[in-house]
Amino acid sequence: MNNLDQFDKAILLELQRDSRQTYAEIGSSVGLSAASVHSRVKTLEKRGIIKGFSARVDARALGLPVLAFVSVRTDGSTSCFLIAPTFKQFSEIEECYSVAGDTDIMLKVRTSTPEALEELLYRVKQIPGVSRTNTVVTLSTAFEHQPLIPSDQ
Repeated sequence: MNNLDQFDKAILLELQRDSRQTYAEIGSSVGLSAASVHSRVKTLEKRGIIKGFSARVDARALGLPVLAFVSVRTDGSTSCFLIAPTFKQFSEIEECYSVAGDTDIMLKVRTSTPEALEELLYRVKQIPGVSRTNTVVTLSTAFEHQPLIPSDQ
């Protein structure tokens, strides 16, 4: 796993659980000094393993209770990589993936209402190169933000 030792893995797990912990708190959990944790975190950042830190925000609290996944099929004449930057302009689109299979692009979207989702889908279908979409609206979320490094590793 990218040459990570047990301490790196433990630090990553702690940061995924709560990135606001101090280096001393993380060190106490993983058995290292605060200075060692700091040094390892900086190394993990330089290696691109840690891409940044951010807050997880409750979309419902922001008035965005509708979560949907939209699969986008292109017309074949346009690369996914040419269309994908267009999706960044839509504030409702949280994530965008190029995928294999019957779908070319998968979008994770959040809207305030089903009507707002319908309007977003209309705008997506107007993008040159998009041939069709298929949408799955979620009923509930079992979990999000599962740590990438399981605690048993």
